Amino acid sequence: MTARKKDEPRMSAEDRLSIYGILKKNFSFDEDYPLANLGWCFVREGINKEDYGFLKLKAMLEEMVDFVSTSTKEIGGVSQSMFALHEFAPFEEKLAEEDESEDTQEGASGSEEKPEASEASSDAEKDNKQSFSEVIADEEKCKKETNTKSNSNKKIETRSEKEISAESSPENAKGGKEGKDSKKVSATKDENDSKDKNGIRSEKATNNKNESNNKKVAKEQKDTKEAKKTDEDAGSKGDRRSSVAALPSPAQGEIAPSRRLESSKGSSSKQKTRSSSKPASRSQAVSRASGDRPRRRVIPGKALERFGYLGTWPEFLRTLANLALDEPWDFCNQDIGEATRKYDILHNYIRYTFYRLTLEDKIGFSSDEDFAVFNTGLVDRHYEDIYACFEPSDPERPEEARYAWSFAGFCTAGTGRLGKRLVRELSPLPQPASYLERKEDLLFDLDREVVCDVHHIVVDNVHRLPVNFLRDELASSQECLGILAGIEDLTDGARGDRFEKLRIVIENDTRLFNRLSTSINAAIDVAKRQVRWNYKTAVPAYYPRTNSMNLLLPLILTDSPTPDVALVVELQKSGNYQGQTVVTMAQAYRDARLLCRPYIDWLSPASIIDAAEEEDEEE
Repeated sequence: MTARKKDEPRMSAEDRLSIYGILKKNFSFDEDYPLANLGWCFVREGINKEDYGFLKLKAMLEEMVDFVSTSTKEIGGVSQSMFALHEFAPFEEKLAEEDESEDTQEGASGSEEKPEASEASSDAEKDNKQSFSEVIADEEKCKKETNTKSNSNKKIETRSEKEISAESSPENAKGGKEGKDSKKVSATKDENDSKDKNGIRSEKATNNKNESNNKKVAKEQKDTKEAKKTDEDAGSKGDRRSSVAALPSPAQGEIAPSRRLESSKGSSSKQKTRSSSKPASRSQAVSRASGDRPRRRVIPGKALERFGYLGTWPEFLRTLANLALDEPWDFCNQDIGEATRKYDILHNYIRYTFYRLTLEDKIGFSSDEDFAVFNTGLVDRHYEDIYACFEPSDPERPEEARYAWSFAGFCTAGTGRLGKRLVRELSPLPQPASYLERKEDLLFDLDREVVCDVHHIVVDNVHRLPVNFLRDELASSQECLGILAGIEDLTDGARGDRFEKLRIVIENDTRLFNRLSTSINAAIDVAKRQVRWNYKTAVPAYYPRTNSMNLLLPLILTDSPTPDVALVVELQKSGNYQGQTVVTMAQAYRDARLLCRPYIDWLSPASIIDAAEEEDEEE
């Protein structure tokens, strides 16, 4: 199997400026942040390192050493990559110039550069300003009055940004249709300007000038098309890689493919016009890194499947479970026969572990980019790290053809063919995912206040609350009891309709809302007392969709001795805890298991029986 074809890394000065502007919006100067925060920022902004020819985020950052530095810090015995943003004077000056340019353009928009706005706002100004968004369809001149123009307007399409910047005359800066319509715009504009300044010229002189201008426009349009074709050819050069990002390839047809961040929208002086002669605003510079590219839906739970061909999930999970240290990978109400095990917990664990590793830039690649490896975070019975290995996919095999990588197997370092290749190809060896940034992520501080989004809990997520709890609390409402009657036996769709009706009733009845709120707050007080008795009661968890660390507190809402739901609290910069929502016990265990196996009696797979009804919100 041949080695993978490399892309030549490419980052223009404008690319670096755009990214600098984005980083400045999201991070403070000279402060260390986990590299995962940078990866998450890029995901939100739609920046893909593969679009620039990089497999590794750190390699991309080496192109930005002027304003980004990296370091390594050990947290909880795990090495964690950090980065810091630094002020870069040349880019600061450039951004300042763009801000000033934006202010100047906005100030002049009402007089010189946007005449179409004046025409649309007042008929009295039609003698002095000509609309560029609507053109004259009937070119016959009306000579009844000197200062009156009564031309019929024909709406035309606006040229693309490149076509606008390609025209050199101010009269054509706003653009119109190509070909004949472009000539109409030029002819009409020239004529009207001549009328305003020197009166009505002879028709013969006007036609001569129009002919000259039309030839000039045609030549510039030809130059523009040639330049555009050259840019497109250069932009499409190279083998695009999109396997590492948590985004689908075009072949999978799930979201629009990414486009490389384009550099300047026209570089020659010939392409400078009234509207493009000044530097782009800071907001425009930032938009070149994200806004000009179609927003791509990020689904963390699909990152591993889009990275490479895994074979079948049951076989993949069974192989990993047999190699790893024994632990329960299914909930108690699931069939755990060897032939029919679902490995529900392991399935969730490996998908989101891989996603976290992509944010931390911890996927390892050999120097020839012919071997890829990631640390699963699991260990075998000898407590040796287990690695997942990938090799280039075989294009001759239809099931692998659309993937860049194909799963080769699991290994431990130095053992077997893959383990020996791992030691030979990569140094240092890939590290496991890390989540902890501070000790507060592990321990609940009883001295801090917990403020809950009660409306989100009792209205938006009423379907997560125990039905018996709802019947008890809403017993005074016959309408609510009718909605809840037999709800457990309904299909998912019918159950969802019932809960939607219940939400409306609760939201519109203050008495019912307050009763539920009081019960939720009472359960939170009990949970805090449990934490006081045993600090391990608060279980740390990771939520992939927001890339955030939370603590889980058990809430007992019924007569059952075991918790019914878990409260998700997140420490804010103010020092308060925000009670974000409640999750089912299965959701709570899945999120907690990403960090480590929970050893607490209230959160055990053996006591969780609602996993079969769990919704996978990531997909």
